[in-house]
Amino acid sequence: MSDLTATELASRLGVSRRHAVDLLADGAITGRKLSSGAWLADADSVLRYEASARRGGGRTLDADTAWGLLWELSGLDAAWLTRSTLSRTRGRLRVWTAEELARAVSGRTRAHRYRAANASKAGQELIATGRAAAGQLRIGLMNDTRQVCGYVRHGDVGEYARQHFMAASTSGQDVLYENTLPVTYDGEAMPAAVIAADLAISTDTRERSGGLRALDELRNTWLAAN
Repeated sequence: MSDLTATELASRLGVSRRHAVDLLADGAITGRKLSSGAWLADADSVLRYEASARRGGGRTLDADTAWGLLWELSGLDAAWLTRSTLSRTRGRLRVWTAEELARAVSGRTRAHRYRAANASKAGQELIATGRAAAGQLRIGLMNDTRQVCGYVRHGDVGEYARQHFMAASTSGQDVLYENTLPVTYDGEAMPAAVIAADLAISTDTRERSGGLRALDELRNTWLAAN
């Protein structure tokens, strides 16, 4: 899916153009206002918004809880969660589908799109996720390092982009995610459930399908152990 004009966004969501513009202006959907005054909606952000509205428009989890759910699903210790929050999180894992899981954690971070002068170099200092780490999930996808896809380890996304010669572009295929983790993580790639969740909101049909399949397999493994 390519980036959408306000009119195209309104048609896709089934809302008025005015409402679509308000969603962009308020930041509910990430977009870029052109010099002409027209808006372009970021394709990934549209998918995230749609995911959050599925199945009755349920609310997404706060960032700490969303990260905790993905840590738990990956077989890791989400030590920052309180006992009661962890109990509720485990209860959700018992009943939510892969799509519901992907929706629930979709608001924990923001994706920013760029065009990198050298994708290989720009991605070296990131925590890989999505397509850049898909090979770890064994879902028939290989790690794709031709494009940047990862979380900054620390600091500001914009500063990282400037230091690595990445130009902001709503149609760019190089993606930087804000690191909103409540703990320091030093891995080369994100845990399996994070990679799967990021694939599950991809604009690429094959990646999205693989991400949802991986989430379902991780959930089944978790259920068998719990």
